[in-house]
Amino acid sequence: MPRSTRFICISAAIGMVGSLAVLSTGCSGSAGGPSETTTAQPHSVSVGVTDTTSPSTASPAPPPSSFLPKEVESTARAFTTTYAEHDARDGKDESHADAGARAARLAAGELVGVLGQKRPSQDAAWAALRGEKARQTVKITSAVVPAGAPAVSASSSLVRVGYTLTTTPKSGHARRSSEQLALRLEHTSKGWRVTALPWA
Repeated sequence: MPRSTRFICISAAIGMVGSLAVLSTGCSGSAGGPSETTTAQPHSVSVGVTDTTSPSTASPAPPPSSFLPKEVESTARAFTTTYAEHDARDGKDESHADAGARAARLAAGELVGVLGQKRPSQDAAWAALRGEKARQTVKITSAVVPAGAPAVSASSSLVRVGYTLTTTPKSGHARRSSEQLALRLEHTSKGWRVTALPWA
């Protein structure tokens, strides 16, 4: 084989080895590229999850508007129980207003005088209870700040109390219904008192 031909073959071989080295470096570089991308992708996903999680983590934490101080809840529960329980048996309540008068000890302001007043709108309901000589009892199921209501402040609060009302006639089966009552409470010199019954 002539020397010039041998030189061309050796040059070609060296060129191929060089190309393979470059290709190999290129492959490892591109392999490093996806690996970096793969590493970067979970990082960006993780950041996305953190971003998505942050608001929802802050959201389940009780917002100020849903927190009810113990004294506010206690007064709201006691008022609702007293206001909604009636006893139409002989020798007991004479009207719905009797329960209102009892609840007035947990009220303040103009509401105190209003609670004990007889209202014509209650006559039919009272006549039905009297006819059965029924007694109504209350079991509180919830006491919360209504959705969209302002947060409880040091001086006032809106509370929605949910309860089960059981009507037990002198004869026959007891009836149960789910009821609710909205209350506005204010802090007075005597503690928390109900000052209004919104939507009542």
